[in-house]
Amino acid sequence: MKLNFPILDEPIELEKSTILVIEDVQVFAQLVKNFYQYEEDSELKLFDDKLKSLKVSELMLVTDILGYDVNAPSLLKLVHADLESQFNEKPEVKSMLDKLANTITELIAYECLENELDLEYDEITILELIKALGVKIETQSDTIFEKMFEILQIYKYLSKKKILVFLNSLSYFQKEEIAQILEYIHLSNMTVLFLEPHQIDGFSQYILDRDYFLITKNGN
Repeated sequence: MKLNFPILDEPIELEKSTILVIEDVQVFAQLVKNFYQYEEDSELKLFDDKLKSLKVSELMLVTDILGYDVNAPSLLKLVHADLESQFNEKPEVKSMLDKLANTITELIAYECLENELDLEYDEITILELIKALGVKIETQSDTIFEKMFEILQIYKYLSKKKILVFLNSLSYFQKEEIAQILEYIHLSNMTVLFLEPHQIDGFSQYILDRDYFLITKNGN
């Protein structure tokens, strides 16, 4: 995955974990806005080696770690769809669920016919069953560090997401914690971008300084 925007002379290669520091406040604010309003034809470019632009649905953006709702409707929709796909890959389980769903439909249909009102009904699908059971992500994070890993695990699970972007997040963590976060990203083979307004001591990073020169700084 590569990143480009007007100030850069050439695209930045986004590795498994990439830290990009933007020292100019206005440029940082504009880039944050561009991520918020990302479109395939916007001035912020995210694309692969074949120059194929990243779809809006493939971007996962986190601006507030503690406030990030891992059970937001948009995320649960993806989780439910993935779960439905899992069932479709297991014929025996899917067959059993279909039979149970048909039984439920028949029971409700009979009661509808017996009712004095002229009631209509529809067959229940596996996806509707998943929603009806209230399937959601269990959250147990007590600290920002734990919540960070919770978000990373969710991103890893969501196969349709191609890049995860954190905005101004690394300042919450100690050096040892950042090292653990980056190691987990590397081992999980994920693509994660950390967009920061200040340099992160001790780690490799791209730095766009106030004179708009892009510097590559290696970790200590």
